[in-house]
Amino acid sequence: MALWDGIMFGMLLQLSVSPVCLAILQLSIRRGFAQAWKMIAGVALVDAFYMAGAIGGLSLVLQLVWVKQVVLIGGAATLAWYGIDSLRSQQADGVAEKKRVVTTGAGRNSFVYGLSLTLTNPLTILFWSGVFGSLMASRHLPDMPTLLLFAAGCLLSTLVFLGFVAMLGKLLQRYLVP
Repeated sequence: MALWDGIMFGMLLQLSVSPVCLAILQLSIRRGFAQAWKMIAGVALVDAFYMAGAIGGLSLVLQLVWVKQVVLIGGAATLAWYGIDSLRSQQADGVAEKKRVVTTGAGRNSFVYGLSLTLTNPLTILFWSGVFGSLMASRHLPDMPTLLLFAAGCLLSTLVFLGFVAMLGKLLQRYLVP
């Protein structure tokens, strides 16, 4: 039951379209499903890392005001940099196409791009620490195996949902300009 609860909770989370979701859609349109799936693997790995951190007590550290501010400001600055870099790369001409593909994560480093984009997203850090911190505090999930099954369900929903986004991008590839 905890696995199913995790899947359903994770799907509710996926309904909020994030920069990561849009990046996967763009990558799938530009470079295909395989490159998008590499990015999804990076995203899922970071989510698992943050879930494990939250279960291990990361939420306690994030209650310190200065730590929370560093995470929010640093993450916001990094996401803004990705956005500005993406906008600048859209203005590149055909000669700079190779550079644009690499800087937007659509090159050989799709996995690394997924890692870095998710690692620096302050919403991801705060969300997972908040979810698991509150679950453990409320004793809603009484034991560690149940908590781990819930986390696995959340992770599975990320893989499934973003996999569908990547497939959608591949299907729309012939109709949309990246």
